[in-house]
Amino acid sequence: MRSHPIVPAQQLRLARQRLTEQGMTQSPGVDALLARSWQRSLTAGLSPIGRLHCQDKLDGPELRRCRALSHELISHSEPVMEHLFEQVRHSHSMVILADPQGVLMHTRGDLDFLSKAERVALTCGASWAESQRGTNAIGTALAEAQEVEIHGAEHYLERNGFLTCAAAQVRKPLRDR
Repeated sequence: MRSHPIVPAQQLRLARQRLTEQGMTQSPGVDALLARSWQRSLTAGLSPIGRLHCQDKLDGPELRRCRALSHELISHSEPVMEHLFEQVRHSHSMVILADPQGVLMHTRGDLDFLSKAERVALTCGASWAESQRGTNAIGTALAEAQEVEIHGAEHYLERNGFLTCAAAQVRKPLRDR
């Protein structure tokens, strides 16, 4: 899935700083996909440092309505998610299903990782669209319409730098489109 090498975190921080201070999107070692995503994150008005002021989390009736709209996808994906989770159990990981807008619909994760995940809103109802959370595997996979891996400091928001994430869109078979 990964088409580019992992760049040292310090080099990525400097590149992100050049982007936010000088508008420079091209930096040595920064992949074109990553540069495009960082630019979209900046254009959305996100700051890579500090607290995120995001009121995007669906709860209660809204979340139930969204989950009902995604019922078929959720029910078909639960066995697959369980199988994937068994592959990464005890690795401080999660398996997540998001809707086409990047809203988390279903999660499965190690209990010891869930408290860290909650601190960065990796919970059902939270939006991980790039416009809300900056460069991240879910939002960037949706924006780029391709599978994506985002490692550590490649995330636009520094607070998400402890994460390594991979995502791909789930699509209907061609005959059903």
